[in-house]
Amino acid sequence: MSEHVGQSLMNPDQSGVRAVSCTEDNVDVLAVVKSHCDFLWLQHLTAAEPDIQLHWCNSIPMAMDILRKRKFDMVLWEENQFDGDKDSFLRILSHHADAPVVALGPFAQERHARGLILAGAADYLCKSSLDASLLVRALRRVWYRELFRLDFEMREQLDSLTGILDRARFYDRLHQAILRAERAKHRVGLIFVNVDEFRTVNQSLGYRAGDILIKMMAARLRQVLRRSDCLARVGGDEFAVILEDGQESFSLINVAKKMANVFEQAFVVNQHPVNLTASMGMAVFPESGDSADLLLRRANQAMFDAKKEHGVSYRFFNDRMNRELDMRLELETEFRQALRGDKLDLYYQPKIDVRSGEVVGMEALVRWPHPRLGVLTPAAFIAAAERSSLIIPMGYWVLERACRDLNMLQTMGYDDLVCAVNLSFRQFFDRRLSETVFRIIYNANIDTTKFEFELTESAMMFDRDYTLKCLKELTHLGLHFALDDFGTGYSSFTNLRNLPISTVKIDKSFIENVCTIAEDATLVSGMISLAHSLSMTVVAEGVEKPEQLDFLRQHNCDQAQGYWFARPLPFHEFCDFLQVAGDLRRLRKQQ
Repeated sequence: MSEHVGQSLMNPDQSGVRAVSCTEDNVDVLAVVKSHCDFLWLQHLTAAEPDIQLHWCNSIPMAMDILRKRKFDMVLWEENQFDGDKDSFLRILSHHADAPVVALGPFAQERHARGLILAGAADYLCKSSLDASLLVRALRRVWYRELFRLDFEMREQLDSLTGILDRARFYDRLHQAILRAERAKHRVGLIFVNVDEFRTVNQSLGYRAGDILIKMMAARLRQVLRRSDCLARVGGDEFAVILEDGQESFSLINVAKKMANVFEQAFVVNQHPVNLTASMGMAVFPESGDSADLLLRRANQAMFDAKKEHGVSYRFFNDRMNRELDMRLELETEFRQALRGDKLDLYYQPKIDVRSGEVVGMEALVRWPHPRLGVLTPAAFIAAAERSSLIIPMGYWVLERACRDLNMLQTMGYDDLVCAVNLSFRQFFDRRLSETVFRIIYNANIDTTKFEFELTESAMMFDRDYTLKCLKELTHLGLHFALDDFGTGYSSFTNLRNLPISTVKIDKSFIENVCTIAEDATLVSGMISLAHSLSMTVVAEGVEKPEQLDFLRQHNCDQAQGYWFARPLPFHEFCDFLQVAGDLRRLRKQQ
């Protein structure tokens, strides 16, 4: 049962409206009744039906204001709330709510009920004879009738070939989306799609085969879109998609890329493979236009700009967005070339034992020496790697390079160092993760206990059962796991119990103010105590001041890393750091 069942929109002790959440499985009913006791009575009558949610409002002006801001499935209106012409008011209320109105009143006469129903009420209920069964049955009957009407209207407005929205309905949806975005100060994204050279398909294969292709395209496009995205066929070989919910411009690119993938695989018609490409134009309200007509024209214009490129392509109408898109696509291309050409570097940041000050390990951090932009950290390119799925081969490249460097360190006498490698949640998309990791480490002839994989909570939440299976397999091989950015995830404490984690890394945002903010000091000391109670090692990130190190030492933190000790270093500089640290340790022992 939803926790919001029976909640009112207006507090009986205060004026104003508060937001109430709803789900697609519930029937939301706005009860416009004067007395709060009457609302509680209605709530009691529907208490056995958890999918019927009643929300209270005690005045007509407030009801009108609420209905402007929010959509309800129906309105339950107490007729004594309006003393004027009830017939006219009913028509206004029904139109304003865009939902059926059930009238509630004191009169039992059939004539009175018939008059209100003829005026526009979906039903009439007499309060004196109302019970739970009658109320629930009436609300459900009205709701089912409304669903049938909406379904019939939708079918009338669907494209007969593809079963998606037709041009007229799409135009209305776009107009309504813009109105909602204006009120909420959101954006609306529009993607206009045209299939390239589709006329030649009709000429070579026939119009029937062309219709089959259009149906297949619509089905594929529907699969890659969210349920909330509006897909329509706006022409013979043209589609359009409306994206709401305040989408940012780059979200349009992500959707366009998914739609582009639809055309990567050939369509098979009558056992003949047909390869197609498409051009897509993107426009954003309000930047690209403030009306449905203007937005559609500019998305169409951007589509024609996209046709100047080869293959599946997409362009923004807005020049600034196009420049950003070009830079982003160029960066992805350059990163792909850098990865394939072994042009990345691996840096290492030392991990220090808080008690002894000795180097006990390091974290491997990838860097990209860009020919124009200089040395780039993952913040500059990791998003591009994840969008293009290059994050998976990059992760394996990091592991292979770390194995090579660790092998060299062992030949230099540094046998006890443990190397930490970050593992993206997208790495778990590879169903051969465990096998590949073991092969890389085995071929490098490295002891698996010298590796630790750092995972964020998002990585652990991806396909939880499969992730747990992978972690257990790798744990059996001797690998260890650390929970990165500990303290920032909403369920980190649960994960500590249920996943094979041996180390937690306290996020640097807590360490930064550990000596100046009491709450952060309490949190950090509590994290350390919790981890130790579970027999886990604690690593503090972002240590940059001696007083932070003193605090960690006082609270028995195990290890630390940060600029106070060293920045991430190229491999040869990391080797120099190890030698200097060893010389200092030997010097202290001699003293």
